[in-house]
This record gives sequence, C-alpha cells and structure tokens, in this order.
Amino acid sequence: MKRTFLSIIMLAVACISLSAANLSDMKWANVCSGGMGADWYGTTESQDVADIVLAVQKNTGGWMKNDQLHNLSTSEYNKLINARDEHSCFDNYATTQEMRFLAKVWQGCKVDKYRESFEDALLLILKAQKQVGGWSQYYPLSGGGSYQDYITFNDDLMTNIMKILRDIYNNEGDFKDIVDETLRNKCKEAFDKGLECIIKCQVDDNGTPAAWCAQHDTIDYLPTEGRPHELPSISGYESASLLSFLMSVENPSEELQNTITTAIDWLSKHVYRKNAKIEDYTNTQGEADRHIVDATNSDVWARFIQIGGESGEKIYNKFFQKLQKYNRSRSYTYNGKTYTFTEYQIATSSYDATKEYQPIYAIYDSNYPHLYYRFLYNYEDADSITIASSLKVPTSLCAVRRTSYQFLGSWCYNTIHTEYPAWKTKIDMANAAGDATLYELSAPTNTGTNTNALYNFSNGFSISNTASKGYATGKNNTIKYGTTTYTINIPEGMQAVKISFSGYSNYDVNGYIQKLGSSTFSEDKYAFPGKDSSGNPQYVSHIIDLASPVSGTLPFTLKGTQCCFIITLYCVTPDGIQTVNTYNASTSSTVKRIKNGVVVIEKDGKTYNAAGKQL
Repeated sequence: MKRTFLSIIMLAVACISLSAANLSDMKWANVCSGGMGADWYGTTESQDVADIVLAVQKNTGGWMKNDQLHNLSTSEYNKLINARDEHSCFDNYATTQEMRFLAKVWQGCKVDKYRESFEDALLLILKAQKQVGGWSQYYPLSGGGSYQDYITFNDDLMTNIMKILRDIYNNEGDFKDIVDETLRNKCKEAFDKGLECIIKCQVDDNGTPAAWCAQHDTIDYLPTEGRPHELPSISGYESASLLSFLMSVENPSEELQNTITTAIDWLSKHVYRKNAKIEDYTNTQGEADRHIVDATNSDVWARFIQIGGESGEKIYNKFFQKLQKYNRSRSYTYNGKTYTFTEYQIATSSYDATKEYQPIYAIYDSNYPHLYYRFLYNYEDADSITIASSLKVPTSLCAVRRTSYQFLGSWCYNTIHTEYPAWKTKIDMANAAGDATLYELSAPTNTGTNTNALYNFSNGFSISNTASKGYATGKNNTIKYGTTTYTINIPEGMQAVKISFSGYSNYDVNGYIQKLGSSTFSEDKYAFPGKDSSGNPQYVSHIIDLASPVSGTLPFTLKGTQCCFIITLYCVTPDGIQTVNTYNASTSSTVKRIKNGVVVIEKDGKTYNAAGKQL
C-alpha cells in the first residue's frame, strides 16, 4: 500500500492539535464512530488524520489498542511507526474502529489509499479467523499457551468483528461498494462461521445449555481462563453482550433461536441477588468502594459464575492440569520470609467444588503474585486465613479490587426483561408470517435522512405526518409517535396484509391506536398501558390483520398520549414469480419459497429477500 511521506505525516500530527480543538478533545472511539458529524469525514482535516492512521498501520494489516490516533504526540507517533512489525490487535475495538473511520473518510473523499488500507485490515480479519470460526486478541498469535490465543468474547472482541463483517456484506452506508462482491461474499462466509462458533461455545451445564465464558478453548470449546483474576466460569457480563448481538441477527435459524432462548432461561435462573444493584460509595476507612444495595427493577449477576457437577469437574480439572503443566512459580516476601507456590498449588488449594453456581473472584496484582489464580468466594470483606504456617491470605476482595474491576453487575437485566421479550415477539411473528415477508420500521432500520414530516427507512418504507412531528427514538430501538395521524408509505409492488405495533406508552396514561386504514377502534382494543407504579414502561404487542391487502399508503391515528413503537409490516409481493414449497433447482431458474418462516427468492444459485437484496 502507498504510504504518505514521513514529513507530511509529522506536519499533520503537529497541525491537528492546533487547528481542531474540538477534534483534540474528542476520544478516538467517538471520532471513529461518527462523532465529528457526517460532513467532516472527507474534509482535508479528516484526511490528515487518516494519513496518520495509514502511517501507523501494522504490516499485518491492523492497529494496536488504546491509541488516540487523532491526537498523538511526536514521541507517541514515532513509537507507533517503529512498532509496525508487531502483531495487530482486535481487543478494545482495535482495528475495527480504525476500519470504520477509514470507511467514512473514503466515502467522503473517494481517495483510494484509504479504501486500500481498509481492505488490508479486512484481509487481516479473514486471515485471523480460526478454523473453528472465532478470533483471538492478536494476530499473529502470541503462542506459548497464552490466554490471548483463545476464542475471545471478552470486551465484545468477537462481536465487534462480526458486526463489521455484517456491515460490509450488507453493502450499505459507510461500506457501500468499499470492497468488491467477492470480498463481500467472504465476509458473509466468515460471519456465518462465527455464528456457528458462538453456538458451539455455549456451555453445557450437565446436559442443560447455559451461557458463555469470556474465553473458550479452540479445540473443545470449553470455558477457559483469561488473566489471573479471570477464572473459567460462565460470565454474566459477556453472555449479556453476546445475547444482545445474537438477537440482532436477521432471519435466525432454529438452532440459533434455541441457543438464545436456552441461554436466557439459564441466566434467569442464576441471578446472584434479586432486586439489587452495585453502588459506588466511600467506606468507613475513607476509601472508594463498591457494595450491593437494594434496588427495584434491577438484579445482580456475577461476572464469573462457578460451574458445578460433572461439567464443572471436567472444566476445572482441565484448568488445573494446564497450570500443573506450565509449572509457573510465584514468590512473595513477607516479614523477611519468602514464600513460593506454584500456580497449580494456589488454584487447587483454594478451589471449593461445593460453591457451585456462586460468584468466584480472584486478585490480579503484581504486588501479590502469590494470589494469582486463587479462588475467592466473598465479595465483601471477610477474615483472612493462614497458610504455610504463618502467611495470611485473603478470602475476599478488598476495596481496591472491588472498584478496579466489575465482578458483579446488572448486565443481564435489560437483556432478559426488555430485549428478549421484544426479540421473542419479533421471532414469533416471523415464524407465523407464512407467505409474508416482515419489514421492520424501527430505529436500526431508519436511514437518518428524516425531516419533521417524513421518516425514511432502509427497506424502502417511509412514514409521513402533517403535524410536523419530528423523528425521535425511544427505548430499545423504538420510535416515538405523537397523538396525530401518520401515513405508512409502502414501496411499489408490495402489499401489506398484516401490521404489528410493539412498544409502550411513554407516560403514565394509556395510548391507543384509534384508526388504522378505514377501521376505527375503541380505547381498549389496541391500547398501550401507562407506566407501572415504579415508573417503568409496560411493553405490549398488537398484531392486526388487515381486511384486505393494502398497497400505496396505510394511515394510522394514535390517541391518548405519546407512545414508542416498533412497527412491523407483513407484506406480500405480487410479482408473478413462481412460488414453491419444495425447491428443486432443475424446475425453475427463479423461484420464491419459504425459508425459516421468511419469503426468499432464489435465482442462479443466489438468495434474495422479497425486496431484491441478496442474503
């Protein structure tokens, strides 16, 4: 790839902090995600930053994590230049965020070196994917049995990669035509392979599908360790994040649907503390600390949940054998005496199999190496124990450890109680759609090109109103609708046969659909109840069959109060294409059939949705 001359790059580095205070004050992650505003990407200033991104790109194709590439000092810049031969990183959004930035700049200026740099990074992702479908923190791998080489869900590493692969193969927005069809197809293959890996990594809890660990073994998919305080377990944090991603997958297979449902069920049954949350406070010693307090609409899960039964025995024995094989020793000097233990001794002496399905904790501090991989079972302060005749070791976390890492949290609550019900409603609708294709009008499908009178969606639909009700979003991908009449504009060639409104009243009083098309309804027919006694929205879903297929426009009137909806249209396409239930490629070059409850069109070996978009 062509590189900008060093002198030009250094000039750009010097100019950034002088000419763009608003840019310098922004985090790199926000710059990459569009925080500078759409018009900025493609400007001379954005290209100056992009030139730095290109200059420090690793020879393997990616970037290192935690670098503020838009605001580097000269010494930081030189250090990165000299480190281009080092491995690339995917942790903490590294590489994928730089790719998103370069895509925005390329779309803004069409300068080909930015597209070429983007493609180099994409080729790295495709090359770094393991045979089993996952990715590790670095490429090339660290080697030597490092946890950095495992399948990694920690910090959304794998899902960040899969999201950008999906965006590329969808060929929309910032990624429109940035790579050719061959590479887009490879992205789709890599994405599908990644999904298979996630499904295979779902932990077997003694015959019951559970959730996931932060890292998994590349051979047997079992949960495995990370850093010395990240013990093999089921992770509430990573599992919640994974489920949010999985529920965004379009047209999920029956296997994937089952994976999501069983994981939600397992997490629902393994809450650590109900009606509680984690709160920061100052303890009696004047230290910053965290503790568990009572709270409504919140439950607490462990970051690391110890697995029990035969599954736990299998997982932890494998972990202990690994520590025994590595035979690493840790020494600690206290009161003039040095104590030395192997990591195998530390782990096996502290592990308690009777603590199954309880939170496990550990301390990772270079000042206390004798605690590496020591299993702790108390979050709050607890008495120490004495080992090796005179050395006291903790049985709990301390304030510093509680505040430096999130061992407990409410991560799963919204996933279980809000995201999953909305997803389940959507899936149930899809599975019952029959010959119809579902088109969702929601925040994720909105194009962002809205006016006060018109909301536009990526699937060709739009919603207009004559009351100048501006576009605004509610919770969980909903859109706000006021008490007025809206008109859904249906793309040419489609007919709506059914519609669903899934959402909630945004206030304490009820909202309701008063009119739909030529039909008028009572207040209680399709109502959205006001908030409950705790001030929480009450989600409901209404599916309405239309008296006859509707084309062109479909008006609806909301009364009572503002509500937040996801609207889904069930549409058929009277296009004259042969519809078959059993597909045989020899019978027709173009057929329409039902696949996973959705209408698809198959032609010349490729599959398209009803709108003609290749799947």
